[in-house]
Amino acid sequence: MPFFVRPLQEEDATAAEALLQEAFAGFEDEFPGSDHALVEGVLLLAQTGHRLLVACDGEEVVGAVRWRNEEGIAWFDLLVAGRTGAGRELVRAVEHAAQDGGLRLVRLRVPEGTVLEDYFARFGYLPIGREAPAGAKPQLVLEKRLPLLTVREQRRADAAAIGALTGEDPWVYEQGARPGCFVAADGDRVCGFVSVRDGGAGAAAIREPVLLKSYRGRGLEVWMIERAVTWAETNGYHSAALPTAPSLERLTRALEDRRWFREGAEFVRRFAGRALEREQLDRDWD
Repeated sequence: MPFFVRPLQEEDATAAEALLQEAFAGFEDEFPGSDHALVEGVLLLAQTGHRLLVACDGEEVVGAVRWRNEEGIAWFDLLVAGRTGAGRELVRAVEHAAQDGGLRLVRLRVPEGTVLEDYFARFGYLPIGREAPAGAKPQLVLEKRLPLLTVREQRRADAAAIGALTGEDPWVYEQGARPGCFVAADGDRVCGFVSVRDGGAGAAAIREPVLLKSYRGRGLEVWMIERAVTWAETNGYHSAALPTAPSLERLTRALEDRRWFREGAEFVRRFAGRALEREQLDRDWD
């Protein structure tokens, strides 16, 4: 049964702290930073800018991890799991968050000479250095390079993946790149598709983005929509429309922050620059 991973909430603090105490109390010299976390408590850490995720089995918190973006590299520590598999889900969540932020490298420190090196090697983390912090045991720095997650123009080679995502005949995409068609790609793997068509009267119509199930819930749809919007705006459209599909309901706030507004059965975004140009043309015509 998969675990649900989400940011730490206030009601998670007691369970998360119990997990951290059980895992790290007495081992502070092996895991630098754990002493501070144990003293401060996870709730205070979260309130002072630390990024903390918890893994949940139903309503029960069964794991936690802390991560940060340090000069373009994702680091994580305080990884603890009370159920088999929860740790892997937390590591995967950190990797997803790093990818979503455009980061390519994920690192962590583990005590030298422990089984943790082999454990993380199974997930693709390899040693790149050794450190000897004052007052702590020697540490190995492990690193994993993530595939580049990007939204790019559709290619002929993407046709089969687009067909599988949309249920459409891939033949049309096998003929070459189609204007206004974009894929979300995780390295070489196509995981999403979005496209733009002419909606008439100078408006662009953006189709509902589709994603593989394992990539949903990360907000990638907004990234895909913004790529489509950029294409529409640079190709002369004065506005764009997007259907108010159920898959986009939870992203309403993110869309509104990007100047999308609900109008009936659509989200609509008007391009300020184009509107000003139209007003100038109307004045010149008068």
